[in-house]
Amino acid sequence: MVKAILFDLFETLITESRTQPPGVASLAPELGCEREAFRTQWKALRPAVTVGGVSFRHALSDIATRLGGHPDDVTLQRLCDKRTRRKAEPFAQIERQVLMMIDYLRSRDVRLGVISNCFAEDVGAWPQCSLASRFDCAVFSFEVGLAKPDPEIYREATRRLQVHVSETWFIGDGADDELSGAMQAGLRA
Repeated sequence: MVKAILFDLFETLITESRTQPPGVASLAPELGCEREAFRTQWKALRPAVTVGGVSFRHALSDIATRLGGHPDDVTLQRLCDKRTRRKAEPFAQIERQVLMMIDYLRSRDVRLGVISNCFAEDVGAWPQCSLASRFDCAVFSFEVGLAKPDPEIYREATRRLQVHVSETWFIGDGADDELSGAMQAGLRA
């Protein structure tokens, strides 16, 4: 019997297809860096940002400095704020059918959780969005130091929901090998 469902957030419950936030490498010129060199450095540092080992702001500063830039606090704050604003846009455009589905599952006493690989700037709008109050827990990678597909991030969500993994489903778009991670954790994906 299914007692809980865990959902991926981006491109499952909300979509960025309408807002199309630019990639982090697009910030390179504003930091005085060449885009491809920045992209290479970002690719190496992104996993640490995703699990909260390094803040997004610190990552931007570190990469820019390594590439010969001199990022100032005002520029760094502006870029972090810009990302937060752009990443907030999809939270204001949640499809009505998604809300109806979540409400239906809640009416059936199914416990609900969200798991997302993200930075703090990516989910700043979560607490105020129409989905947040409908979920029993949200497990964000930067807060727990784990990222999908690590089976432990799914287990953390089931602990928070107080359900066994065998009673839990995971629904996601498949990015980051999240479906295989869920199955390795003992969930049905």
